[in-house]
Amino acid sequence: MTDLRGRSFSDLVASLNAGQHLAVDAVVAFVDGELGPVARDRATAHLAMCQSCAAEVAAQHQARSVVRSAQCPPAPADLLAALREIPQTADLPTAPAGLAVTAEGTIVELADPSLAPGPLGASPRWGAGPSVLGRWIGR
Repeated sequence: MTDLRGRSFSDLVASLNAGQHLAVDAVVAFVDGELGPVARDRATAHLAMCQSCAAEVAAQHQARSVVRSAQCPPAPADLLAALREIPQTADLPTAPAGLAVTAEGTIVELADPSLAPGPLGASPRWGAGPSVLGRWIGR
């Protein structure tokens, strides 16, 4: 049996947790300042006692500073041009049967699905017509 005389409860807990280390995600969150106050305090206390985790935190600090100081490569001009053209060149899906969008952006159900326009947003009459939601409008 283990002799526990002369040891405080905190010493006992510290010795039980001695084999545990900060998870990689916790190290990254600690370095990035994303831990909440309680988790940050627990990590700080652990780092004061664990040289292995303190070394991991130091390495993460160094990696973070290298990445932040690195120059971003420029994007090719043809890629940027292709990305800018997407709104004009992309094929839009057809509207779901029986649904339309009003000029105000409200999705409505058409009583007569034959009134539904082709591609989404292709017609200024989108959602317009004599019958929306099964009610006659304007007649």
